[in-house]
Amino acid sequence: MKIDWEKAEAMAEAMTDEEAGIKPGEKITPEEGRRLYLEWSAKVRKRPSYAAALRRVEEEQKAARALRLMRERAKMTQREVARRMDVKAPAVSRLERFGASTIRALTEYARACGYSIRIVAESKTDSFAFA
Repeated sequence: MKIDWEKAEAMAEAMTDEEAGIKPGEKITPEEGRRLYLEWSAKVRKRPSYAAALRRVEEEQKAARALRLMRERAKMTQREVARRMDVKAPAVSRLERFGASTIRALTEYARACGYSIRIVAESKTDSFAFA
């Protein structure tokens, strides 16, 4: 099993000694720390909040891929999109890696690529469109 140690480190920061089964002041080896992390990680993955967080990350990644595809279909470089958005190229790169965190950023990116955004809120019986 391959472990993403950056992700493990971030999760471990959220893990308390008590959750890991470490007594206050107890010294553990790196190997024991890894074992405890894997056990703790397995427990965390069963929590409903973990599943919800994972879904959010997957949705953000899907949106980020859509942004990149939009730019590629417009046959534009990140630098060209950045110039049209009046931002630096790394900002466009971040949008394409992490997705747009606001409707405004999404709209500006789409416009820079020659697209428009239409947002529709739907229920089983009704819908509202936001242009």
